Amino acid sequence: MRSPKLVTIGLTTVVLMCLLSAPSQTYASPEEKAKASVSVDCKQGSGLVQVNILSTRKIGKIHLVVKDAKGKAVYIEEGKAMSEELVRRFDKGMFPKGAVTLTVEARDFNITQEFVVQ
Repeated sequence: MRSPKLVTIGLTTVVLMCLLSAPSQTYASPEEKAKASVSVDCKQGSGLVQVNILSTRKIGKIHLVVKDAKGKAVYIEEGKAMSEELVRRFDKGMFPKGAVTLTVEARDFNITQEFVVQ
């Protein structure tokens, strides 16, 4: 028979796996969703967070902001993407653990994506 401690650890693991496998939340208008998409890959076993930005045309000037659960900006990047795709890889160590929000602003779209750093 299993001890209560093992059952608790097993249940915690199942809950964490469900949280990690749940899709992250995206906020964008229907027009913006048709023009561009943002996906965040933040797996528990990886030390990296990968951000993929795809657009229907050249992205141009872009502004990325990552905020923690309290709304404090922990990463800001401004630049210019001369193609339809932009990929960024970040070390998880630079983000606080918990809920994080990524906002991507460009001339054609403004998309906010939530994800969880474990």
